[in-house]
Amino acid sequence: MKLKEVADISTGYSFRSKIKHDPEGDTKVIQMSDVDKYRGIIPEGLQSISGFEPRKDRYFLDPGDVIMISKGYNINAFVVPTGLGKVVAVNSFLVMKVKSSKILPEYLAWFLNSKRTQHFFQAVAAGTNIPNLSIRALEGLDINPPSIERQDKLAELDRLKRKEIALHQEIASKKEELVDTMLQQQADKWKSNN
Repeated sequence: MKLKEVADISTGYSFRSKIKHDPEGDTKVIQMSDVDKYRGIIPEGLQSISGFEPRKDRYFLDPGDVIMISKGYNINAFVVPTGLGKVVAVNSFLVMKVKSSKILPEYLAWFLNSKRTQHFFQAVAAGTNIPNLSIRALEGLDINPPSIERQDKLAELDRLKRKEIALHQEIASKKEELVDTMLQQQADKWKSNN
């Protein structure tokens, strides 16, 4: 089956000007800087805006929607988590609202991020300098999901893999920070002994 049979696909919202953070705002905005390949959507950094009233409600994201970077070399997909409240994504993302009970959003995100699908995206992405994935290319993507139980297992294994990689990155960062501090302390000590 084609992806368009299991999900409605659209673009994120095109803001006409720079997003200005309003701590009292009631709508959160997901931008490129708010996603990480391994940690997913990072809620702590989301900007809030006030008075956001788009002409169509389709721009508002629901938990379980899948957003996907549509421009550049890292075309990654992320599941919108619960607890974000009113949230929209900028137009650098394509938005997929799953409409079939035959597919789990977490499986869909895994499938879109899989190496095989990523190779397909590299082949069909248009653009001279920066590749751009079109809705049409995404809609025509073949997807043949296994049973819901097997989708759930694949998605859980993927979640654990991403968590492990994120932890390794965090450990490496902390180790680098520790060694840099120790080196600086030693250099300062040697300097004061001269």
